[in-house]
Amino acid sequence: MFDHPPQLERPTVLFVDDDAPNRQAFAAAFGREFHVYTASGLEEAWSFLSTDRIDVLISDQRMPGTPGHEILKLVRERFPRVRRMLMTGYADMQAVVNAVNQGGISHYMAKPWDPHELVRAVHQAYAEVKAEDERNVRTEQLIEANRQLEFALRQRLLS
Repeated sequence: MFDHPPQLERPTVLFVDDDAPNRQAFAAAFGREFHVYTASGLEEAWSFLSTDRIDVLISDQRMPGTPGHEILKLVRERFPRVRRMLMTGYADMQAVVNAVNQGGISHYMAKPWDPHELVRAVHQAYAEVKAEDERNVRTEQLIEANRQLEFALRQRLLS
């Protein structure tokens, strides 16, 4: 349906929007492309983030309680692995600036969303997540190899 590089795995996306029809539309539009979770606000998003491996979080900006840029900031602090994106139907430049500076977003999208742009952005973010995960695995392997070499050197020096 969408043009993107073939992947064996699908990214897990958490879409946060206080508007139930928007959440339903997102899940219907992208449910075959991604593993989709939806949340109506920060509290519900926290429960998904705490129990599931979320790759990408997309938040609407204008919501009662906690605005999107603040959600993204909090997610960045607590779950830095998760790639964050802001979506809004309003031309609120300060919100975008806050999302970039405080929330570390990887992409900004306007409502109504362009499905091809959204899919491309999520797959790009997912590729970044996978690359970071791979770097972390390689780093751990190097640390372990270094420990083993140090142990072998100590053993040799003691003999």
